[in-house]
Amino acid sequence: MASESVALSGKPHELLEAMAQCAAYHVRHLTDFTRQAFLMKVTRYPIPASPVTGTVSMTAALTGSASDARAYTVTAELDGELLTASLLIGTTPFDDRFNAKRLAPHYQEIFSCLKSA
Repeated sequence: MASESVALSGKPHELLEAMAQCAAYHVRHLTDFTRQAFLMKVTRYPIPASPVTGTVSMTAALTGSASDARAYTVTAELDGELLTASLLIGTTPFDDRFNAKRLAPHYQEIFSCLKSA
């Protein structure tokens, strides 16, 4: 399980992106930062009734796993209400497009900051 807080400015895609990043950082941690993680599929995402602004706390819970993908339920708290999305996060080996020497330490540093926040 991973938790984080993020500041949003009300753009329509921001909450979904933050939820996907929360789950993706957990996947990267589970794979010891040896694979790139990406949003593969949105199974469920109830669009918020109004733009989301301010600091939002969220939690990603692993609900299923396969060799190259992980399923998550990600819950965000919006003004006392919970919004839950179901996401599939895929993984791929680092390669020429996703340089391990540059990206793995970057993701480890961010994950470390998220854990200690």
